[in-house]
Amino acid sequence: MPSSVIPASPRESGGASRNPGIWIAAFAAMTREAASVFAGISQAGNSTRRNNDMKSNGLFLLTLLTTSTLFFPAKVQAAELTRIRVGYPSPSASFSPLFVAKEAGLFEKYGLSAELLYLQGVQITQVHVAKQIDFTVTGSPLPLQASVEGADLVLIASSIDKFIYKVIVVPSIMAPADLKGKTIGITRFGSLPDVAIRMLFHKWGFNADKDAKLVQVGRMSDMVIALSGKKIDAGVISDPTSFIAEKLGMKRLLDMADTEFEFANVAVVVSRAYAKAQRDTTLRFLKAYVDGTRRFLTDKALGIKALKKYAGSDDPEILAKTYDLFAGKYIKKNPTLSLKGVETALAMIADRNPKAKNRKAEEFVDLSLMDELEKSGFMR
Repeated sequence: MPSSVIPASPRESGGASRNPGIWIAAFAAMTREAASVFAGISQAGNSTRRNNDMKSNGLFLLTLLTTSTLFFPAKVQAAELTRIRVGYPSPSASFSPLFVAKEAGLFEKYGLSAELLYLQGVQITQVHVAKQIDFTVTGSPLPLQASVEGADLVLIASSIDKFIYKVIVVPSIMAPADLKGKTIGITRFGSLPDVAIRMLFHKWGFNADKDAKLVQVGRMSDMVIALSGKKIDAGVISDPTSFIAEKLGMKRLLDMADTEFEFANVAVVVSRAYAKAQRDTTLRFLKAYVDGTRRFLTDKALGIKALKKYAGSDDPEILAKTYDLFAGKYIKKNPTLSLKGVETALAMIADRNPKAKNRKAEEFVDLSLMDELEKSGFMR
């Protein structure tokens, strides 16, 4: 969906505010009168008269400024904002830089009006390819898979270069080998939890399609319900939902961040066409995103406020634990892409899609945007 400009509208109170023609004409008239008075001052021949004129003029200008404030409220005087739509796939703390940028007004700081859309699984990429959104902040496999098939999507930044999911299990499961023959919950096929468990099974020497049963559960919160109800034996769960599951008696088998995998986990994605036609808008989006990262890492109160709103938890203990984990361990200070992380994702895709074999990470990224911010001094 192409960006559009949203002009701020005048307040819906008072006769003049309801009729923009009135306040525009009034302001124009006052401006003409101001010019006339200033001309009179410059032509005045005696100092007394000049002083008197200047005093009356000061009163006039004060009246002009006061009236213009009434007729042109802050929203009207503010710069026009470029509208953008941004998709994200999960209420996970992984997307905290995006959530904080929204909550702290950082998009507006860079002249943008951002609408955040929660779009699960492959839907997020389908909607992006259909040009119904301008940016996505999501796991890299979905946009990479679409690009391998010919979609015009590229990765331009990455906040997390490791898997951060927890394998949460029922108490009877003690070791990875116990997962053989068990039912494991993921959000959607093709989603990042699906990718993560398949890579983990490969590391353990298992085949996810033959040695276990993967089932689509939906939302992370539904995963906890399924575990509690013994509908599944294990789930690939992000924070803070994993903490909720542990509070209910489930246990953590593994934190995938502790594995050796380097993986483009949370990527900022845009179409090549949009980045080319709207490069300035794309750079402004990245500035807001980088600022959102900085604010999240340095402002705990704001970070927790954003998590409370978007991650679906009101538990102060869980919110604090989640913030500390993501600010201290997971989220990078500089969201520049890791080509190695993209290569890992491509290799995973190649296991199931021959079209991805022998493809290079450089084909699916645009490093020039973050490079431009770096060269401008913005990243300091």
